[in-house]
Amino acid sequence: MTTSVPTPPAVPPTEPVNAGFPDPALIVSYATVLRYIRHRLNAMLHGQLKPWAQQHKFNYARLIEIKKLEEETQAVLLQRLMTHFQFPTELLRIIVHQSRRHFFMFTSAENVTRFKAELNLFDNPPFDAPASTPSSPN
Repeated sequence: MTTSVPTPPAVPPTEPVNAGFPDPALIVSYATVLRYIRHRLNAMLHGQLKPWAQQHKFNYARLIEIKKLEEETQAVLLQRLMTHFQFPTELLRIIVHQSRRHFFMFTSAENVTRFKAELNLFDNPPFDAPASTPSSPN
């Protein structure tokens, strides 16, 4: 007489059902990346942007447009700039409320953390105490 070995219960799959979908924790919006790029470009001293653009083969006029435009028309250029600033990303186009939106997916959680830390520093710079205004002598 042979004894049958009971079969173990079905193990749920270890991969999530939407394994092909990008990790939302690695995705940053176009507006956030645009804000970061503007900070980086505006951090250059007056007169440095044009030589910098020429040296790194960026179109100077497009960099000036980035500083002014709000529409999501410069996603590819923003992606190139992010790579130049040591944040390689993948450009995602997702339909949101019947309009195409652009998002940037980072290659690692460490890069997202570093990006957010740098952006936070730009948004909230560590200031010294405000300079006092000289009082007029009485």
